Amino acid sequence: MLRRLLCLYLFSLPVLCRGTDAPLWDVPRLTTVPSGIQWGQKDGLTQEVWYESEPLAGKPTRVFAWLGRPAGATAEQKAPAMLLVHGGGGRAFKDWAQHWAARGYVAIAMDTAGAGPDGKRHADAGPDQADTVKFHDFTDDGARDMWSYHAVAAVLRAHGVLKSLPVVDASRIGITGISWGGYLTCLTAGLNPELKVAVPVYGCGFLGDDSHWRDRSLAAMPQEARERWLRLFDPSATVGKTQCPILFLNGTHDFAYPPDSYRKTYNLVSPALRTLSVRVDLNHGHIWTFKEVDAFVDSVLKPGNDSPAVARIGDVSVEGSTASARVLCGGPITKAALHYTTMTGSWTARQWQEIAATVEAGAIRAPLPAEQPLTYFFTATDERGLITSSPYAEAGASENTACLPKDKLEPDFYDWHARHKAVLEAKDRLKPEIVLLGDSITHLWGGESAEPKGNRGAKAWAELFGDRKVVNMGFGWDRTQNVLWRIGHGALDGIAPKLIVIHIGTNNLAGTKNARANTPAEIAEGIQAVALQAKAKCPGAKLVLIAVMPRGEKPEDPARAKIAAINALLPAVAKVSGATLVDLTAQLLETDGRIDRATMPDFLHPAEKGYAVWAAALRPHLP
Repeated sequence: MLRRLLCLYLFSLPVLCRGTDAPLWDVPRLTTVPSGIQWGQKDGLTQEVWYESEPLAGKPTRVFAWLGRPAGATAEQKAPAMLLVHGGGGRAFKDWAQHWAARGYVAIAMDTAGAGPDGKRHADAGPDQADTVKFHDFTDDGARDMWSYHAVAAVLRAHGVLKSLPVVDASRIGITGISWGGYLTCLTAGLNPELKVAVPVYGCGFLGDDSHWRDRSLAAMPQEARERWLRLFDPSATVGKTQCPILFLNGTHDFAYPPDSYRKTYNLVSPALRTLSVRVDLNHGHIWTFKEVDAFVDSVLKPGNDSPAVARIGDVSVEGSTASARVLCGGPITKAALHYTTMTGSWTARQWQEIAATVEAGAIRAPLPAEQPLTYFFTATDERGLITSSPYAEAGASENTACLPKDKLEPDFYDWHARHKAVLEAKDRLKPEIVLLGDSITHLWGGESAEPKGNRGAKAWAELFGDRKVVNMGFGWDRTQNVLWRIGHGALDGIAPKLIVIHIGTNNLAGTKNARANTPAEIAEGIQAVALQAKAKCPGAKLVLIAVMPRGEKPEDPARAKIAAINALLPAVAKVSGATLVDLTAQLLETDGRIDRATMPDFLHPAEKGYAVWAAALRPHLP
């Protein structure tokens, strides 16, 4: 009982607002009862409903929804209510509204893609939910014509519909959403202080840091529009203002909303309000039957002996070689486990291990593996079979810097920013049919932008490219994160090359005071980000991905094994990005595995002989 009271007390603590910018949405207006509510056919506990929403390009719009009412609900016996927000490719799901109505809730499942009851777009629709509609160039004046604005407005308007119903207890309204609906739930939870509980499933913020869209739809946008989208429509801008209990439910391998962005999102919310339920290998889909979601909402909107609190697990602490976390409320816990991975790079490729944990006196404990880097968390299962988790913790691990755009990091023989300016001028002037992206190995080959200390493969360059329009976008000392910065700052804007050649990654192996060394898996993920973003900017271009060239004179040089590990991951990178992978390793090495000085005088940068090898391999791919 004491633990339950503590949990309820903590849930009641206020959350300080972040930022002072006025929101794009006029929430008080949008949550009033909308005009033009029209009721349609009934089907069991559900009924069709239409309501007016925000204008699109000056034209009025309407939203279709299914509304579920519990049997026997009356104005005297008011029921709690739920907003149900579908994800990408979804619609207003009647069965979802039926699910909550059968559990004693009034529930409204609205369509955020402009579809009616038949799943087809109707005449008064707002924006649809295709990625090309969600992400495109826009101005501040056009922000209220964007899908994210209209989708949130449709949710807020649905709140007004619920408040208009005599059977609804307006003081007990919550929200849950799945995938893109989870994204909208995070946005709305921080915007609407009337909400009493929120459950985003999968969706989160920080989409520009890591998400399915970072290297695709977001990368395709012009820099100014991308930054505007993230400022206005990324849930990181609002979720920290959430004032109600919130359950975050997701998996470790989610392809769209990975753990690093998920962790940043839930960390914006007061620990007193958030509960986590992270699972290993959780499927991604329109799944609205998670028992944890139902139980969590019940514990807040229908508190009582029949709906006890869901277990909330605190942060992980480490003492010696033992990890532990407190059960802050809920339970009792019947089973617990520590889940960990020592892998880095793409979250979807990481394998997780499990160690049984003990539960005693409200604490979960397990031995912590000595191997690092290490990412880990606890899960706890209560007597109802409900699974919740601790936040992620790390030892010797950190965010993948190979994927975080960064301008100049290292001093070198040239002016980095001046070269970037020269590259922008050259690509705008030449409108190249071929672009080369890379580091000093590309930089020193030849062509424009001209490098006085370069042209080390001038003959091979001239014989390969002739009078073709080619821009050399190689920058000495560049890592993948530098190339990502350059792509994000105009390098590929306004051009339509037929071929883009990418060779990057070797400098990511070097750790300096300015940047840490990356693991092979991290570097491969960074290379994939470069390839995907290049393709997003120039969808008509063929991509040729050059495997990281060998370095170090002898086969036993430590760099050789690391490069081999990177290159072993590149076939998968090429498949994801649609690139053609070209590996020059065998051609650049002697039969005994050594690098000849005639090929690479410093065992890293090619001479004319080395560039000739590269040119011969590229020739079949020229447009």
